[in-house]
Amino acid sequence: MVPVPPHATPTDLLTDAEPRWLLIADGWPDLAAAVNLQRVLVTRSAEVAADAQRLTHGATAAPDDLLGRLLREDAPVLDLAIDTLDVERLTMVLLGFCDDFAAGGVGDPARRVRAVIEGGDIEPGSLLRASLARQQTAIRMRAEHLAVAPDLVWLVAELTVGPIANHLQQTALGPAAAAEVQGAAAGWRRGHCPACGSWPALAEVWKGQRHLRCSFCGADWAPAEVACVYCGRTDDGYLVAAGDATTDPGRARRVEFCRGCRGWLKQAEVSAPTPFLLLPVLDLETSDLDVAAAGRGYTRPSMRHVPTRDLPCPPPEEPVR
Repeated sequence: MVPVPPHATPTDLLTDAEPRWLLIADGWPDLAAAVNLQRVLVTRSAEVAADAQRLTHGATAAPDDLLGRLLREDAPVLDLAIDTLDVERLTMVLLGFCDDFAAGGVGDPARRVRAVIEGGDIEPGSLLRASLARQQTAIRMRAEHLAVAPDLVWLVAELTVGPIANHLQQTALGPAAAAEVQGAAAGWRRGHCPACGSWPALAEVWKGQRHLRCSFCGADWAPAEVACVYCGRTDDGYLVAAGDATTDPGRARRVEFCRGCRGWLKQAEVSAPTPFLLLPVLDLETSDLDVAAAGRGYTRPSMRHVPTRDLPCPPPEEPVR
């Protein structure tokens, strides 16, 4: 793993993002609404990122056997579902994201999600910890039981705790980590994120090396072998094809296709690792590659099952109020 160096401040990152958003909206007018919504979402995420140390009360997600987990390639290597979250403050952020989606075009489904969270049918602290632990199935099942949009419940929770996961990941595996931990992390060979177990959102290529990036916790790792991140295929059934038009002609873009598992992953050439808060911007800048891959019949696998010792959010036997 190559730790991503911190940028100056979240405010600086928002400043950096603005011309990129304008370029996307200018190049693809049909993405203007998506740009406007992303600007609001990233701004709220930046507020959480700036306060992550206090919101976690200085907790660590590094388990006692962190080095052993890294050496065994036993993901997730971090115990992200910490018990010291400032749930009251984060609940306000969670509800704020619901409002952002309601105002940004989602409408009544987002208002319904807000209502079940605010009313306690989905307990916020349990939801946030389940999201940190990547318990997508449990969250979806609860949402379906309450007849609210499962994908939206998952998304607003992920947006709320993503900056927290990034903070915990950087604290445990970043430049301040022990040398042996950093060395073991650098040897990670799997396609999924070592820190949280998620699939990468995309691959970045900088200084001639391919780096996989986790959009949830921001981890950056660079397997020595270039292979399908989902099934590990390396033969002629695994292809890397050049992308199409881009708003930035100087940035090479490619798509990795696997004929074995029918999975795909997009690549973007960058000059340096993209800071965590700007990963959604890079994702939107390359969204035409998503469309092209889906049009060819390729898919992204569902979230990997991530084992946890914690009871997911909230107990299914809770009555619906």
